[in-house]
Amino acid sequence: MTQVRKHYKDFKISWKLALKLLSFFLFVLVVSFTFNHTKRANYFPIKEVKIAGLEHVDHQEVQDLLRPLVTKGFFTVDLDLIKERLMHFSWVSEAYVRRIWPNQIIVQVIEKKPVARWNHAGLLTTSGEIFSPNQDSHPKDLPVFVGPEGEHMQMLNYYLKMATLLEPLQLKITNLELKPQLTWQVTLSNGIKLNIGYKDVLTRISHFVKVYPQIVGNRSKDVDYVDLRYANGFAVRWKA
Repeated sequence: MTQVRKHYKDFKISWKLALKLLSFFLFVLVVSFTFNHTKRANYFPIKEVKIAGLEHVDHQEVQDLLRPLVTKGFFTVDLDLIKERLMHFSWVSEAYVRRIWPNQIIVQVIEKKPVARWNHAGLLTTSGEIFSPNQDSHPKDLPVFVGPEGEHMQMLNYYLKMATLLEPLQLKITNLELKPQLTWQVTLSNGIKLNIGYKDVLTRISHFVKVYPQIVGNRSKDVDYVDLRYANGFAVRWKA
């Protein structure tokens, strides 16, 4: 019996010693990891950041944004955070960030592609997104869409189809308006305005394109507007 108690006591002492050794080992491991991680953060500092794809986003603003984010070492710089911050710019559609050994960060920015100005305030992309960057950054050669809120996708779809129909005349749409009564008005690049109405919009434009050379020809500067709202034709109002 005495022998059993002795073994049990020795076992308790060994178990306590093992726990103490394990705790000490874990402590050393944590301290070593922390030290190495801190030390590693200062290894291979970022010396160069290359930025590509900027057209409308201010390059200096991007540099100012990135400067405090690349102060860590090559291995510890937070690429996801850089991308997240870049996505805050209105013009940015996508951003790709990667490391180049031993001391470079490469940033590739994909900007949004506007197809029109929306209600003189925002921009409309080919995917139907409306965004509102600083107006100083708006491209000057975009057509202007004016219409009720929520109708931008319908206007975009009609615009693309109208633009295709007008290609034989080498004319572009500079202004597309959908009025509250859902009637359409188009201003062409030669200054002619088309009052289209709300019915058979594409059919009426197609008819206009076919007879344009005979009716208007080289007298586009003399045309005030063209009324396409007639069922079997259209009327031209000439300038006085």
